[in-house]
Amino acid sequence: MSRQRKSPTQICIDHLIFQPTKRSRSKRKPIPPASEVKTFDYTYGLLRAKWNRMRLTR
Repeated sequence: MSRQRKSPTQICIDHLIFQPTKRSRSKRKPIPPASEVKTFDYTYGLLRAKWNRMRLTR
């Protein structure tokens, strides 16, 4: 099964779909309050690995 080549015009149109317009580009994003910010708990992963090692040795 052979794929049909896209014309240069079609490639440009496909790229323009994902380009933000001047209007949407200038829209400011509101800063969420501290209660809504999701943080990554790095120490939990380390502790979980430690607990798994301890559990395996017992």
